[in-house]
Amino acid sequence: MEKLDKTFPSRPLAWPPAAHWALAGVVGSGNLEVLLERNPATPDAMECHVETSIPGYADSWLAALGDFATHYAVGGARVTIHDQGAAPIVVTLRLRQAYDHLARAAR
Repeated sequence: MEKLDKTFPSRPLAWPPAAHWALAGVVGSGNLEVLLERNPATPDAMECHVETSIPGYADSWLAALGDFATHYAVGGARVTIHDQGAAPIVVTLRLRQAYDHLARAAR
């Protein structure tokens, strides 16, 4: 089990008033879950914690998370990911699903 922790600068996320978190995916064979939580301690950054069953891909994880923080306003969020060997495209998909869940709640 490999664990990664990193904080990325990002524009502040406009949190819906009643939303405090969003969950996407289910940990299972070849999949992952993403929990996106409100984190007022870092209004201009996305804090990340990843636990993965596949060691040796820290650079790929950090690149995907950094790209997400750059392209989406997720400042003030904590992202927790539990992975069991998901393909990189699934990582991006689950991050976007959690983000979209919050965006829909804001409307």
